[in-house]
Amino acid sequence: MLYFLYWGKAKPGGTGASCHLLPYHSLDVAAIGWYLLAPERPLTQHLAARLEMSPESLRRFLVFLLGLHDLGKFSRAFQGQAQPEGANLVPTLSRLAYIERHDRLGALLWETCWVRWLRDGTLGWTEITLDGKARGQLKNTQASLMAPMFGHHGKPVTGSPLTLENFFGQDEISDDVEASRQFVKDLTRIIGVDWPVEKLLSDKWHKEFQSLSWTIAGWAVLSDWLGSNQEYFEYRQEPMSLEKYWEYYAKPRAEKALRATGFDQLPLVVPYAGLHAWFDGNAVTPTPLQSQAESIELASGPQLFILEDVTGAGKTEAACILAQRLLAEGHGDGLYFALPTMATSNAMYSRLGNLHHHFFSESSHPSFVLAHGARELNDEFSKALAATHPNDSDYDKGEFTASAQCNQWLADSRKKALLAEVGVGTIDQALMGLLPFRHQSLRLYGLARKVLIVDEVHAYDIYMQTLLAQLLAYHARQGGSAILLTATLPARMRQSLAEAWKAGLGVEGGPLECQDFPLLTHVHRQSKQEIPLASRPEVSRSVAVEWLTQEGQAVEDVLAAVDAGECVAWVRNTVDDAIRAFEAIRERHPDPEHCLLFHSRFAMVDRQRIESEVLARLGKESTPDQRRGQVLISTQVFQESLDCDVDLMVSDLAPIDLLIQRAGRLQRHSRGHRRSPTLLLLAPEWSDAPDDQWLRHALPGTQAVYRDTSLCWFTQRVLRELGAIRMPEGARTLIESVYGNVSDQLPDGLLDTRWEQLGTQRMAASMAYFNALEMEKGYLLDRQKWQEEQEIGTRLTDEPTVNVVLLRVDDQGGLELWAAGKPHAAMLSQLKLRQSQAGKLTALPPSYQFQWEALQESQKALRFVQPWLADTDSTCQYSMLLGLSFNANN
Repeated sequence: MLYFLYWGKAKPGGTGASCHLLPYHSLDVAAIGWYLLAPERPLTQHLAARLEMSPESLRRFLVFLLGLHDLGKFSRAFQGQAQPEGANLVPTLSRLAYIERHDRLGALLWETCWVRWLRDGTLGWTEITLDGKARGQLKNTQASLMAPMFGHHGKPVTGSPLTLENFFGQDEISDDVEASRQFVKDLTRIIGVDWPVEKLLSDKWHKEFQSLSWTIAGWAVLSDWLGSNQEYFEYRQEPMSLEKYWEYYAKPRAEKALRATGFDQLPLVVPYAGLHAWFDGNAVTPTPLQSQAESIELASGPQLFILEDVTGAGKTEAACILAQRLLAEGHGDGLYFALPTMATSNAMYSRLGNLHHHFFSESSHPSFVLAHGARELNDEFSKALAATHPNDSDYDKGEFTASAQCNQWLADSRKKALLAEVGVGTIDQALMGLLPFRHQSLRLYGLARKVLIVDEVHAYDIYMQTLLAQLLAYHARQGGSAILLTATLPARMRQSLAEAWKAGLGVEGGPLECQDFPLLTHVHRQSKQEIPLASRPEVSRSVAVEWLTQEGQAVEDVLAAVDAGECVAWVRNTVDDAIRAFEAIRERHPDPEHCLLFHSRFAMVDRQRIESEVLARLGKESTPDQRRGQVLISTQVFQESLDCDVDLMVSDLAPIDLLIQRAGRLQRHSRGHRRSPTLLLLAPEWSDAPDDQWLRHALPGTQAVYRDTSLCWFTQRVLRELGAIRMPEGARTLIESVYGNVSDQLPDGLLDTRWEQLGTQRMAASMAYFNALEMEKGYLLDRQKWQEEQEIGTRLTDEPTVNVVLLRVDDQGGLELWAAGKPHAAMLSQLKLRQSQAGKLTALPPSYQFQWEALQESQKALRFVQPWLADTDSTCQYSMLLGLSFNANN
């Protein structure tokens, strides 16, 4: 057969075969896909039910299509990229230049030849007669069918407007197109595909396939990566029948590869047996929310839970109860815990470190992975990294082999957690599945059939909320379930998330009417439930609110608390304000070492040190002696991540949901007698008729952060009226008084700002819709979306951010990293700045350029960062105490 004259994989050198024949590699990948789509797998059954096919028929059909993923390598232009020694292969044709990737060439070959192959029997179809409409439908359907296969390198491709003759050739030895036809015909026989002809002619079936094609594309990528691993698929360059290779080589090796990588079978779920089973048999009394999670009747099919309760009510454990019950009843194959920030995901990773073993039997060896930009810094995760795959030869500059891409994706990125049975990371990792990032389909494949738990849902802006709603709709469509956690969710946001879920299920939604708090909302195909909950007395609390109008007053109150032996936190809205307050208090503190500053402009190594210090001094296990006189000046990073509490809290005025969150760190743990919990709020003098500079007069930095100043004005108004933050009974009133239908109560002086911000929010929502891939259109190339140079983020910010690496001069005058000598020093030495801030840093002196390039060569984490040598900068300073600070006139 001619197809034995073509290589599919080649290696740079060494012993053994120098190449792996193309038909063998195609069968290796098909064999991986074969087992990943085993009929007994829940995802296979879900896809089959949606496409109205038997699981076995679906497997044979999709695996046949997957076997065609590298048809473009039959191009003589591609074959010229390597000349493996000792193999009987087609000669290269110098007139054919390899200027297009092999995935595009595969699409070109198929688009050009599939009709001919259909008519001559190559595809194994029985003879049928098609009218013009049917031919048009079939053309559209086959394009959707093949897009996930040819897009196996991470993005959709198209063969048009290329010309076959420019890449595929023939000579006296072989004809590229004929070789590929022979392979397609034999693959049809070996897989035993039974074409669902009637379905392919149905527009309804086509649309259903399009909605599923993103997950199928992820399956194709994973199959190609695993099927390209030399460790399991040894190179063979001697011809043998494809039937023999399929049964005795491809399939057995695929089973071995899947066992070794943990994809051979789903882990065994342990049924939920009560909270005591999670805590080593100790008696644990469930909270009302947890009791409801234990007893609520689960629906059939995908379902959404929204858990609203106060801080400390055990929402995380309640979500885990629901997740374990959903897994045990077959509503999911794993879970992904999505949080708003790196800090919160780090904390959750540690919190779930032992808990995740209770979801699956230990003998199943469930994988547990942390996913975010600095995940290498978590030592537990570092130990869990798998060994990388042996590399094949790259095909061309800029076109890497599947094994190289797999190595980069699994060992050098955050995405691995989306494939684990239990993943913890930021919400960004999931949202990127909706955006035109390369390999986004693998994210969606990883999320398919998982229980998606999203914490602190209220923390997302309009842009992210819009993306989250689209993700929920997609997730419901793919058969997953979701659990959303929040303490402060506006009613309209709860409604929009429930509607998105219903839209994903293809059923009509309805209004959510219950205004109780705490509340459990359950949305599924059949109906919806809104279940009011009681609250534990221990978490029911009232925090008095008192007002300050000058920074000096706040400083005096903090120092008075220190004199009384109390510990205090002051949460500021900007880094610059936090630095200024810290310096003022530290200068007058009787023991300056008892003062800590915590904000986002510290290098990671210092940020980790400060987090540890905060937990030691103010954490749950801290003693009265450790806590006495401690002062923490922080930005909102304090309220987001650290399980600690203080006797007194001062805060700059901020929107009500943030103040509720900050108040949750005030006397959070029971510590005997202390003053009544009080939140001191630094805010402008109250005015019933403020002007548009009302907030700037007292807190100029705050107005820059919260540009919709009406949110702060409504917050001040409701807190002045109520005099306290009372939870849970006051939750709805507090939130809806700021985020509800209150526009008609807005003072005239704030109208322009309000309308400007509403316009900004509408633009942000529109931008989210514009940036997101149109999932209903399927995995097809949209040139407007898929642009290599286009950078689309999961968060809409005023300006891009820049990773800056902090450098210093060592004793020998050489350049070294700020965290030199520590594991992961390159990551630990970095901080993230807004582009305008990074632009203020003095450029690295030319005399250090050579040393900097040498550092970059040795540390891949430095490839795309901006170097900064603080010692040579007269406009900005860095210290372990203050972090990065800018001169007042800079």
